[in-house]
Amino acid sequence: MTTGVIFDIKKYAIHDGPGIRTTVFFKGCPLACRWCHNPEGISIEPERIYHRERCIGCGECIQICPQKVIIQTAEGVVSDPAKCVRCRTCAAHCPAEAVEFIGQKVTVAELVRQIEKDIAFYDESGGGITLSGGEPLMQPEFLLELLDACVDLDLHRVVDTTGFADAKLLLNVAEKTDLFLYDLKLMDDDKHREFTGVSNQQILNNLKLLAQNGARIQVRIPIIPGIN
Repeated sequence: MTTGVIFDIKKYAIHDGPGIRTTVFFKGCPLACRWCHNPEGISIEPERIYHRERCIGCGECIQICPQKVIIQTAEGVVSDPAKCVRCRTCAAHCPAEAVEFIGQKVTVAELVRQIEKDIAFYDESGGGITLSGGEPLMQPEFLLELLDACVDLDLHRVVDTTGFADAKLLLNVAEKTDLFLYDLKLMDDDKHREFTGVSNQQILNNLKLLAQNGARIQVRIPIIPGIN
């Protein structure tokens, strides 16, 4: 079964589509918006995060690390990212919760078991499942397999996307999706490149393509003071 990387599951979500929903946050995004409110979702790989302000300097993580790649420095406790195997042992033993890992690999079956627990809420409220990120289209096989599973469960399916993806893939996703939440950042291409790192031409072309093919779309524009 296909495996994907997610960084959060938010239950009882009420701002990610109609009704009460479960929102699954996929890791990985092709954009790097300066105002990103989920920067932990940009990299597609699981990441080790060190919160220096929480660290009490006990050295437990240094002692417990199986790979011996954590050292104490003037900047705090530092690990070698090239040698860290992300076993999460340091996070599990940190008494101050100064270390955490963002991102976990899951199978579609594991996610479906979580989703099924809240079907009664979806049925009562007209809700369902929302696949967000990051950018869910960066993990196409995992996304399509999860959508198929939700179709089998007769769940309402929302995909929250930047639209920066292959057009053929987007149309394949549209066949299994009830609603797109389409995140349009800026209309000016030069500004879009400056503030997100990519052109908006593919995004705008894909928006037209979805509309021409009858997809249901809600365009969402973040209001960023001084930018748009």
